[in-house]
Amino acid sequence: MHPQLFICLARCLQAGLACFCLLLQPALAQSSSVVQSLSFRFADGAYANYFYLDKGIHSQSSFVPVADTGYENWIFVVGGSGCASMGRYLPGYFRGLEGESGVSRIWLLQKRHVGAQDDGSHCSSVFVQDDHFSRWQADQLEFIRFQLAQVPANKTIRVVVMGISEGAELAPVLALALPAATHLVLLAHSGDGAMGTYQTLARAYAHMHTGWKQLQAALSKEPADPDQTLIHGRSWRYWSEIRAVDHISNLRAWKGPVLWAYGEADALIPKDAKDKLQQIVKPMPGQWRTCVFPGADHGLRSPDHAYLPDLMWQLDRWLAAFPPLDLCQD
Repeated sequence: MHPQLFICLARCLQAGLACFCLLLQPALAQSSSVVQSLSFRFADGAYANYFYLDKGIHSQSSFVPVADTGYENWIFVVGGSGCASMGRYLPGYFRGLEGESGVSRIWLLQKRHVGAQDDGSHCSSVFVQDDHFSRWQADQLEFIRFQLAQVPANKTIRVVVMGISEGAELAPVLALALPAATHLVLLAHSGDGAMGTYQTLARAYAHMHTGWKQLQAALSKEPADPDQTLIHGRSWRYWSEIRAVDHISNLRAWKGPVLWAYGEADALIPKDAKDKLQQIVKPMPGQWRTCVFPGADHGLRSPDHAYLPDLMWQLDRWLAAFPPLDLCQD
């Protein structure tokens, strides 16, 4: 494992956080081409960077089903924890999503104070102060609603909300708040709430048990300044707000299709995650498609295979309503 990835994983395991840095490293290399960073201005006057990709229909052959050109996929991606920019891994991150379901337009709004090419090695104090659930929710909703207002009247679209790692906590909240949302994707996530996952992992890892006890003690009383008081490198507000998210209830409330994908060897996902979620959520038949990649870590990479392009291909097929193949099941 690359030293920087090992350090990132160790820090995340200590705090029970999902490791966005690992998920952005499926090939341990930056993308060879650069996607231009754009800037979005919020109603409060602040700005955040975002990226836009237009994935046309590139791969039609006798072996590939003809895309339904009557639809477009408008995919809104919510990234994971920390201050690393996804821009360093675009457009290669979405290789495999090549048009079986039609044209895909992809938006990735960064958190505030994240530069277009930031590597996530040092998060600024202003980033930490603004890094909490209510800020993410408000910013993403404002951004997505602005983009959806631009849909041509004669265009039929699928509106896909994709949450990566920590972003999967927010994705169902956004989907429930957006009447236009049609599909939900949860990537590299346990299916449980952040605190529930942390508690489960704390039972399995001694060092995480210590961190869990420290967190519970710190959250027992609100400090004078919840934005400046830090616990495991995040603000007290960060932990307090994410603790209040009822992720399971949000998943139950969402009645649209769900694609859930993760690595079998992901150290941040409990081994019984799939069975536990099915028992608690009790999805409707055919509502959920679950993809588990053998031997793969949080970045969907096993010792001998990078599964991220496979996932994107499965995503393409799922959006086209094709039956599941290989590692995915309805």
